[in-house]
Amino acid sequence: MRKVNLLKTEKKENMLTKQKYIAIIKRNKQINKVNIFVLAAGLLLPLVGYKEIGDQVLWLGIIIFVYTMGSNLIARTQIRKLG
Repeated sequence: MRKVNLLKTEKKENMLTKQKYIAIIKRNKQINKVNIFVLAAGLLLPLVGYKEIGDQVLWLGIIIFVYTMGSNLIARTQIRKLG
């Protein structure tokens, strides 16, 4: 009986952990949608004469993109390990 409770507890913990990683992936999708506009602004600003600001916005978009991709990679790897 005790072993069954331990297995149920472990399964519940794995499920909660998996839900956390799925939430991270969903959040990153929303961040990437906003990041597309940041990157677009970074590409358009130099065309209208704001080269320095455009370069900084573009780098910000690249950094955000790399962060979200790394976070997604880690989350997906952890989900595979759990299930």
